[in-house]
Amino acid sequence: MYVPGSDENKINKAAGLGLDGAILDLEDGVAFNKKDEARGIIRQVLNSVDFGRTERLVRINPLYSGRAQEDLLSVLPGRPDAIVIPKADTPQIVCEVDEIISAVEQEQGWQPGGIALALLIETAAAFVNLAAICQTSLRVQALIFGAEDFCADAGVTRTVEAKELLFARSSLVMHAAAFGMQAIDMVQINYRDNELLERECLEAVQLGFSGKTVVHPGQIEM
Repeated sequence: MYVPGSDENKINKAAGLGLDGAILDLEDGVAFNKKDEARGIIRQVLNSVDFGRTERLVRINPLYSGRAQEDLLSVLPGRPDAIVIPKADTPQIVCEVDEIISAVEQEQGWQPGGIALALLIETAAAFVNLAAICQTSLRVQALIFGAEDFCADAGVTRTVEAKELLFARSSLVMHAAAFGMQAIDMVQINYRDNELLERECLEAVQLGFSGKTVVHPGQIEM
């Protein structure tokens, strides 16, 4: 579940929900004027909040934003379980994040490779480069489909039935299977429509996904 990194109350609530993973967000879920503050909040909760069985992931800002490096240097001392890279369009993007994490692990004396990567695949370029991207780093454990940004990037008309996304979703699953990774399906932003969410979850299982992203606690039980 995506959780705004600027909202400590929501993070604390998410920590007790028994999620598979809480994605503490520095990107789309945080207003621009709150992004610096969110870094400090996330670092603090990583060091002080018990998430139980829930994996703690942090979604940084895209590398092209000029904020990603400072995002990483701010939150990595809290030793998250994984970093989510948005707009993971090229192997070079993954390599750059991997190098920063490796430097921090060495500086802290941590086990090399202990912090995983999950990649948001959400542009046409990412799909064209996907096989190479998957082979870039041993840290990469999951591919996440970002449907809304993909549609905006590729000029795809988004529909409730999501038939227009079948090829992209299947491509992501096949690449994840080929390279031994988890495939995580697109978020359902209509969080009050549980019938739609249930249908998408069933489709995701049929397509071979191993999980799905959500944005609201009410979606978890589905």
